[in-house]
Amino acid sequence: MGVRYLLYFMERKVQGGTYNVRIDQEIRKAKEKGDSPLIVIDLMALFGMACADKRSLLCGSQVMLAERLIGEFFARLTAAGAELVFFYDGSTVKTKHDTWCSRQNDKYDRMLEILDAFDRRVPLVKVAEQYGRAIPHNTNIELKRVAKLHGKLIVSMHVECDQALAAYATEHKALAVLSHDTDFLIFPGEWQLWSAEHIDQQTLATRAYNRHALLRTLELRWDEIGVWASLAGNDFFTYDELEPFLNNLGQHNQKFYRLASYVRSLPVSKGLDDATVRSILGRVYKNRSMPLDAFEWFRNSINFYKIDKQSYDANPPMDAMTAFLLQADQQFVHTVLNGGSHNCTLLFFDYRTDEFGNYSELIAPIISRIGGIILYHNQHERQHVTVLMKRNHQEPYGFSDIAVTFPSTLTPPHIMELLSPDPDIKAALFERKLQLLSWVCSDDFLAPGLAQEFLALPPSLMLTVVVLYRLRQYGAIRKFEADLLLLIGHQLTTGVFDPTRELHPDRLVARAFRLGFLFQKVYSHFARVARAIGLPREYRPSAPYDGHRFHNQYRIWNSRRVEDEHIAPIADWRLYKRINRT
Repeated sequence: MGVRYLLYFMERKVQGGTYNVRIDQEIRKAKEKGDSPLIVIDLMALFGMACADKRSLLCGSQVMLAERLIGEFFARLTAAGAELVFFYDGSTVKTKHDTWCSRQNDKYDRMLEILDAFDRRVPLVKVAEQYGRAIPHNTNIELKRVAKLHGKLIVSMHVECDQALAAYATEHKALAVLSHDTDFLIFPGEWQLWSAEHIDQQTLATRAYNRHALLRTLELRWDEIGVWASLAGNDFFTYDELEPFLNNLGQHNQKFYRLASYVRSLPVSKGLDDATVRSILGRVYKNRSMPLDAFEWFRNSINFYKIDKQSYDANPPMDAMTAFLLQADQQFVHTVLNGGSHNCTLLFFDYRTDEFGNYSELIAPIISRIGGIILYHNQHERQHVTVLMKRNHQEPYGFSDIAVTFPSTLTPPHIMELLSPDPDIKAALFERKLQLLSWVCSDDFLAPGLAQEFLALPPSLMLTVVVLYRLRQYGAIRKFEADLLLLIGHQLTTGVFDPTRELHPDRLVARAFRLGFLFQKVYSHFARVARAIGLPREYRPSAPYDGHRFHNQYRIWNSRRVEDEHIAPIADWRLYKRINRT
């Protein structure tokens, strides 16, 4: 993310471009000076830390253990005296939809190579070594939930998240920004930039990047380096578009310097008017056809690096509903009500085979029904949910409209009631919320007998049972697989085993590899449903999944008959057992 090759340039070409820090020592030094040691954290950048063990990541992660370890890291920072503020992407801004889709398409292609390796029964350690950098992070790990326990979480809905983060860090005189995105080398501000990719969790040491050294090396001012970054290639004006122009600047190792020389010749301090921008683009596209969107790409990129209050407004005026939803951390509900698009990623789903059916068809009814609940009292405005998703192997990621399904036997409360923080309203609507959750999964749960069994489920496992029921009903999961996942969920929530003692498996069964990720992805959809209807936290825990234990047990369960004593602890919760499938 950010400017391609810039980290290499900082590490190899910029004198004093990097230095090492001990985060706890920097915090204490700031306190001794009387400063407020505020650290602003790009939360998405910490998925790398949560997924650092590539073998574990390929097993689907040990979700609860990963969250616990990240929480311990945050706790050490606050114990040293830091104030933590976390930023997280609320939605993909319209100007970056193409970039997002392109990245997801690339991830899918890389994912297929990893799937093929497991199909060939390549040992886990070999797959991790060969594809380590290509393995996508497991974003089902709930870093947002962990972050809220240790600091303030800001979900950026109106502007690009990195821009909002940099503006916040500058306005509040932060000690440092913690990220791995090279765009933070370009934003103005007096804070340090610490690498999220080089953190030693034992010593709290990491690499820092000297942004002022970059300015000195390129002989640029803060107002010029945003133009330089825009012409070097970033998420707005891509490197592929600019590569012919950059190649014409000379040898590869001289491009950044010569580009800086060109930028110094531009009247940046006076502002780049439209005529100047067209002149710049004329040079960029010399002897090439200029795309119609090139002017907008360049302007958006330039504006992205401006973080003064005159250049952008992070908090535009909001109506009462929008303010209520964002205050309640209900970004998904806000997106649906306002006709925005919801991103649906895949992780490891193989559209080349119908072994698990079609992922988009599996999740579409879930989105359709929660959309029906959210839009029930706004049917006159819209009756669909827009998603960005991949629907089959041939089609790339793109927009789709899913028609919503409105409940006919249940009447959803108005959103303001459904999400009300008032204790009396919450108590009065609690059972209705559980009914709505069960309806999103299946009409089966509205039958009196099954409805009572559903309401009797333990809160910590209700979502797990809902997910397994949906997967069984769709025909994507075998009964013993559902039993194993439910049993592991029960064991995790009751502390039957210590995740730190679970060994990595040597090889993964290809089907189990796919299933572990499918379970988590469908779980994330139902967790979003539970949040959107205002269920308490205990009813929507992080996915109770431990990839080490699942894969270590899978081969055993797959090769023997499951006896009653094996499933005795979960016998009363196997609501999916009545579904007549293998």
